[in-house]
Amino acid sequence: MIRTYLLVLVIGLQVALGFQFGPELLKNSSKAAANNQQVFNQDLKAETLVSEQKSAANKIAFLDKLKEKGITLHPGSEFTTNDSPTPTTKEHCAELVYKTLEVMPKDVTGKLKNLTLYFSSTGRRGLGGGSTIILRCQNVTDSELVGVLVHELGHIKDTGLMKGDFWSGESEFKDGGKAIYKNDPSLEFYRIGFENEKKIKSGSSADDFVTGYAMTDPFEDFAETYNFYVLHGHQFKEMSELNTALSQKYQFMKEEVFEGKEFKDVGEKDFDSDLGKVLLANRDYDSTLIKFNLKKFLAI
Repeated sequence: MIRTYLLVLVIGLQVALGFQFGPELLKNSSKAAANNQQVFNQDLKAETLVSEQKSAANKIAFLDKLKEKGITLHPGSEFTTNDSPTPTTKEHCAELVYKTLEVMPKDVTGKLKNLTLYFSSTGRRGLGGGSTIILRCQNVTDSELVGVLVHELGHIKDTGLMKGDFWSGESEFKDGGKAIYKNDPSLEFYRIGFENEKKIKSGSSADDFVTGYAMTDPFEDFAETYNFYVLHGHQFKEMSELNTALSQKYQFMKEEVFEGKEFKDVGEKDFDSDLGKVLLANRDYDSTLIKFNLKKFLAI
């Protein structure tokens, strides 16, 4: 009853005096609305900033995760003059490297101890061997960068893990003047296509190599074949069924390098009955530039 009486009184006052304080009420109402909007905008800005900070923190974690693997990260300036990469660029490169290492065999990823990510529009895209890899992260596609990384991991497998010892004696192969010993497991692979580090085996042809670059020397042959086996396994298998040397190389990769594991599902070329013939007739020069399904590879 009292509440009803008060309500009637308020309405009456509004009717009687509305022409005097109605505009003021509207003014105050508009000011309150503006204040509310300002507070909302400030809250939204704060939430966006927090979101961006969280996103940046998540990206930075990939550099940290690489370090957690026992990898020492070196500044690119130690290799060549860096352009000025943004943190996002660094983190994107680190993310691709980390995710690739996660799906590759643990023996070779565990051997990687020194990593340089450098940013330049030109220069070598990759160098690798022993326990070290250098990658150019700028002016390359994501799939190209991963292809180069897998190629360089092939060098680490070859020169960092598959080694002989002094007591077995020196073989006919040398690596930059350094002896390769007779019990080095890689010799079986080298001898399929080469007589020594400088000379292709007599009677060999381009058909005996997965790419043109593989014909450079036995070490590039190993790394290119390693990369081809991982990223283009189905194509490699088709080619190997039509060529004796490639069949030997495929079996070496399967049994001696990957312990029976095969990679067949990430290539993008059509799979048909004549695939092997098509690939042999249209050899690529560089395996790291051949397209593959990056998303599927990183999900292996």
